[in-house]
Amino acid sequence: MKKKGVLGGFTVLEMIIVMGIMLTMVSLVLANYPSFNERLGVRQAAEEIASSGRQVQAYGLGVKEFGKGSGAFPGYGLHFSRFASADVPATSYIFFADNNKDLQYNAPGEKISDAPIQGSAYISDICANQKQIPAGPCGLLSLDVVYLRPTPSVSLKSGGFLYADVEVKIKGSRGTTKTIIFWLSGQVSIE
Repeated sequence: MKKKGVLGGFTVLEMIIVMGIMLTMVSLVLANYPSFNERLGVRQAAEEIASSGRQVQAYGLGVKEFGKGSGAFPGYGLHFSRFASADVPATSYIFFADNNKDLQYNAPGEKISDAPIQGSAYISDICANQKQIPAGPCGLLSLDVVYLRPTPSVSLKSGGFLYADVEVKIKGSRGTTKTIIFWLSGQVSIE
């Protein structure tokens, strides 16, 4: 039987318990936000580098002219360096046109533009032939990925050596890493 005049509701104790649970959940989310933000930033930077690889591939295979009215149709590529200057990690890479057809970047005449790596990410390592047996070297200082025309071929060159696959590893300030893999077949993938 119901009492007249008594309204149902929450007690003060129930409200304190609910607010305590909500406060705990919010503090857990906010404590994890910086690492979540870095993971997202490094992932976006890796996707942008992979997209740049696909863009130069389209330029090279799509017969894009370099220089207005020049009549030059070179291969196009990306140049990666581990260091911007003495022990300062690189936070950008270079789009270039391979005018000399030597499968490598020759500054400054071949440079199209600098492409900054977004966020706090930087190039932490460059490795070659990691998908081969035995695995190739890491710690390469630079890398040139060049898409050639008119045949759909790619050159993966570092220090005068050609490789079957190369990896550009990027890292965030909190240690989050992503690897962009360029394959001799022309594929670009992210791990």
